[in-house]
Amino acid sequence: MSVVVIGDANVDLEIVLPRRQHPGTHANPEPRLFGGGSAANTASALARLSVGCRFVGTVGDDSYGRFAMAALLQAGVDTSGVEATGSAPTVMVIVVVPPDGERLIYVWPPTGGAHGGLSVESAERSVRDAEWLHVSGLCLRASPAREAVLGAMERARQLGVPVSFDLNLRLENWGWEDDFQRAVEDGIERSDVVLGAAVDEIIPFAGLADPVEAATALARDDRLVIARLGSDGAVACFGDQTIRQPGFPVDVVDTVGAGDAFNAGFIAARHHHGADVSTAVRWGNAVAALAIRRAGARSTPTLSEVEALLGHQPNESAPISDGQ
Repeated sequence: MSVVVIGDANVDLEIVLPRRQHPGTHANPEPRLFGGGSAANTASALARLSVGCRFVGTVGDDSYGRFAMAALLQAGVDTSGVEATGSAPTVMVIVVVPPDGERLIYVWPPTGGAHGGLSVESAERSVRDAEWLHVSGLCLRASPAREAVLGAMERARQLGVPVSFDLNLRLENWGWEDDFQRAVEDGIERSDVVLGAAVDEIIPFAGLADPVEAATALARDDRLVIARLGSDGAVACFGDQTIRQPGFPVDVVDTVGAGDAFNAGFIAARHHHGADVSTAVRWGNAVAALAIRRAGARSTPTLSEVEALLGHQPNESAPISDGQ
């Protein structure tokens, strides 16, 4: 098995707000249900990019949990590591998309979702045959999932398996409650690659206003930190090196899951294709750009679509200091 992804799986109920062509008229699109969850989205995107991937997590023993499982299977993800529980529901994320494509997100239930029930044994066992481990910070907010994710990360490090960690802080929803900041610090210490949105995650965590300075503060010689900059692309910092890759110009339809798509593009290039950091960040930008041209967090492109975009766009990486 190539990549193991541990984290959250849920459903996304998407409501696209209509564009009003004339005052007083309405054309309301039907709500749509998609598979969701930050970690599950990345797993699905990896499978779409022809990377072998197993998802490990917990869903509720309910219709939404079954829908989430079916969506992963349809994408080509190995779901043998998914467990169903009757003690907590599968989370529904209500995504409201206004005409500009930027989303508003509401989570139900806001706490106590099934993804928090991931067991330590299941998570640590899943790492044994992994070649790369990717985890999401969303599972660090509740026990036993917190201990399970951190334990799997520690086990991976012992086995020499690279670990990528998408912060997924969601501070706008829950803040730093319940020792979450300490858990994130522990996760960063166990990571080879840390990924996060520059404004919403890297900057608040580092306490620095500049995204490059914030990412640099979290980076080390053996830890790469990637700050996603939205339409401006992404910046990668490690040791005293910093690399910026610009974004790809596209018509935005829906930004839900853009960061998850970036993660998959980066991992696919870095691990599966052996790309250097600069090229892998460019892959991340390309996958995210193609994903936001369509609706839904699972609108990630195929490998051929990514290769076509990369082949038509020159590499305009801009090392801010020495880079590779």
